[in-house]
Amino acid sequence: MKRILFVCNNLDHGGIPKALVNLLREIHGDYAVDLLLFYPWGPYLKDVPSDVRLLPSEGLLPLLGIPQSELQKKSKKGALFRGFFVLWSRLFGNAFPRRCVFSTVPALSGYDTAVAFAQDNSSRAFAIGCNAFVLNKVEASQKATFVHCDFEHYGGNTRGNRRIYRKFDRIACVSRGCRDAFLRVMPDLADRTQIVYNCTDYGLIRRLAQEPVEGFLPEQTNLISVSRITPEKGHMRALKVMKRVMPDYPALHWYVIGDGPCREELEEAIRLAGLSERIHLLGQKENPYCYMKRADALFLPSFHEAAPMVFDEAKTLGLPVLTTETTSSSRLIGLTGCGLVCENSEEGMEKGLREILSKPELLEQFRRKAEQQHLDNQISREQWERLIRSRE
Repeated sequence: MKRILFVCNNLDHGGIPKALVNLLREIHGDYAVDLLLFYPWGPYLKDVPSDVRLLPSEGLLPLLGIPQSELQKKSKKGALFRGFFVLWSRLFGNAFPRRCVFSTVPALSGYDTAVAFAQDNSSRAFAIGCNAFVLNKVEASQKATFVHCDFEHYGGNTRGNRRIYRKFDRIACVSRGCRDAFLRVMPDLADRTQIVYNCTDYGLIRRLAQEPVEGFLPEQTNLISVSRITPEKGHMRALKVMKRVMPDYPALHWYVIGDGPCREELEEAIRLAGLSERIHLLGQKENPYCYMKRADALFLPSFHEAAPMVFDEAKTLGLPVLTTETTSSSRLIGLTGCGLVCENSEEGMEKGLREILSKPELLEQFRRKAEQQHLDNQISREQWERLIRSRE
């Protein structure tokens, strides 16, 4: 049986940890799987299959996976130590701080494939570091890394990161558009770069969607967004659109599920806009699906995306989608007929929003298409198996 190692920073809320757990649940019975989390923490930790061996996070390794707010609760000294590494990384790059951390951790060996599952944000961000760990601290016949972003436009498209990707045997991109964007930056890696779609736990989503939820009155038109509240997700520009559209549609409400560094800024902007009664920041939810099930449409105002897992989750629940045009939205939403893909601008979002609000029959058409989708993980499994067979 092949020995596989997955490396991730933690299992906090977010698409990457969720995608990792879904993949583990699909493949765990076919391989001897080890999982190394830099900080073994997060809501998805309980969903890791019991036969996946969770390796201990030793030395200073937890500093790469623990949120600063969590570390401050546990250790003031550790928070200061990490703060020094963060500052150094911002000023001079993260190579030296990560070498210091890795020097306190024993090397791992004996694997057929080692997988770095979470990408870095930039060469000046201290946290994460899965790629560097797999390259420098793991002995394996094959080393692979996942790309979950629009590499061409996200903040990690740096010379240092490009150099790191060239050291991997295989690069797994989570959609065709994601692969295309990656290869526009590094066309020389085409022979090493494959597509491996994210897995989705369709049965779990449908079960959780049946749980009761308050709000979402039938006389309202309820839009929902499910994502971290970060700059690239576009919530602030979406608020500007809502300010122009909501006066013309008194029944329109916008619900945002998620948390992140921009939440306070968004909350204050909503208050200043006088829309606190109609735009609702619900925070992080263990079960967003019961809200999605009862919404009228999913709204994604992102500047850039790779292959958001929430697209498949929306299809599972028959939820129409309004999304900006990103690397994969046309293929995953537009071509499937499950929603509307608008121009990636404030003007494009406003036009798309007014179109679906003025044509209820359009949302119903999208809903029927979503309900007709055949959804399973067979292709994802086959792509994964091709990835790890590629050196045989």
